[in-house]
Amino acid sequence: MERMFYWRDAGMSLLHRTPENARRLDVAGLNEITVLIDRSETELTEVALNSWTPGQDGPPHAHDRKEQNFFVLSGHGTVRLGDTEHPARPGSYFYVPAGLVHQTITQGDAPLVYFLFNAFLDTDKEGHASFADHIEKVKAVRRRQADEQKSGLPADRKTSAHAPRGVQPDAEHVMERILLPRQAAARCEAIEWHLTAGSHLDLAADATKEQTLFVVEGTGTISIGAETADVGPHHTLLLPRSTAGRITANAGGLHFVSFGTVIATG
Repeated sequence: MERMFYWRDAGMSLLHRTPENARRLDVAGLNEITVLIDRSETELTEVALNSWTPGQDGPPHAHDRKEQNFFVLSGHGTVRLGDTEHPARPGSYFYVPAGLVHQTITQGDAPLVYFLFNAFLDTDKEGHASFADHIEKVKAVRRRQADEQKSGLPADRKTSAHAPRGVQPDAEHVMERILLPRQAAARCEAIEWHLTAGSHLDLAADATKEQTLFVVEGTGTISIGAETADVGPHHTLLLPRSTAGRITANAGGLHFVSFGTVIATG
């Protein structure tokens, strides 16, 4: 069963998920999606692990109604964002604004795996009830786009005023590194954290956004009110709006990324 504990401050549950028993979705042999938190469970958020088949040029494609964030966990390759190319390696981060044609290209014999964070622009969520529903409806198109190496979209199309972003790994491991500032996107933001042994980060209650934490390395605990749970590599936690907490690093430190999905933009 999926691991989780509950916090009902706002009538919703804080979700705590690990990938071991999560649902896996095959996308026409191109990539495998491990669904960690589904769109059906949230206001505007969806997260997964995305593993791309080694040695292939993936499908050039775009999403008009969601922004995407990739944080690379393993493997090597290239991510194309519009007309720019960026090296992809462990620790690389990419922001894909809505409507931008993008592509994942793998290099070497190992899959290119990244944490995928989707922030939907509206509650219709692309018109698909779940991640599985979405994949079922688009996988034939993705196969064709990969085979033809064409998105089928105009090269100069643009549906977002925001610019794509590629950020490479941080060798210095500063405590806080802003990967995507709030003002640089329509509905999302991203911050990378390195907590030293025994240190903690207080998570402020925010009525405007859902917060997702993804643990890259290390172990620690998260506390929400009187509830406490252990966290480790590839654990994912979603805090609903207006939920406060504290995350504390164990002896080996804790490396995680915090993503925000802004619900109230006014």
